[in-house]
Amino acid sequence: MAINRDSELFNKVVKSYWEYYRELEDEFLMTRRYVDFEEKNFTTYSVEYLKLYQAVCSEIDVVGKAMAQIADPSFKAEDKQNNIYKWWFVVQDEFLLTDGPFTPMNPTSSAVRIGLRDYKCALLGNYEFNPWAGFVIEKTRNAKNAEYFKNAQGSDTPKWWKEYNAVKHHRISINNTMANYEKANLGNVCRAFAALYILERALMDTVGNEDDLQTFVDFSRLFIKRRRYTSKEMDQLLEAIK
Repeated sequence: MAINRDSELFNKVVKSYWEYYRELEDEFLMTRRYVDFEEKNFTTYSVEYLKLYQAVCSEIDVVGKAMAQIADPSFKAEDKQNNIYKWWFVVQDEFLLTDGPFTPMNPTSSAVRIGLRDYKCALLGNYEFNPWAGFVIEKTRNAKNAEYFKNAQGSDTPKWWKEYNAVKHHRISINNTMANYEKANLGNVCRAFAALYILERALMDTVGNEDDLQTFVDFSRLFIKRRRYTSKEMDQLLEAIK
């Protein structure tokens, strides 16, 4: 389904989603005062990471449902039954990101349109994350002919998402051991931020028009900053790589 570019919608997305994302980024960056963003620290867990992990993953669910409703107006974002499997089924192949040294004068210069599952982003230019890799959902029916959504063969739900749910629903065990508390760690928070960043960027790149994309300057502080392609450049790119 084609998604129309809409400046009014773009501005709503920025105000309702991106500005909150940037607030979460700022909170996360403040934790570097105590724990550096180094791979050897990725298993470090804390109450602050717990708070951020739950906030970011909750926002992933919110933004994902909004994207699904934009791609398919029949999707009901407010329906509590619409979990990650349902909204990912709608968005997984509808939103693409543009990357590479593309210019209007040289539209075949290695630029590519990348799907959500394949997009990688580098945290502060050092650590690369591919948080949605291998996540493919298909729609099927059970023996009673009821519709349901499941991982396609060979697919699996991202580990950081499963561990978020473990932290959310079973943080400690009944005998007061730590159980899943340690999963609220720096590494999982980084992966969750990467996943949310990809959704946010794909959404804005898809609905923004020429002026929106050209003038937007509120880039992520966590991930590599690149000029946003205008809608005209994206159209030229699509034509060049067909």
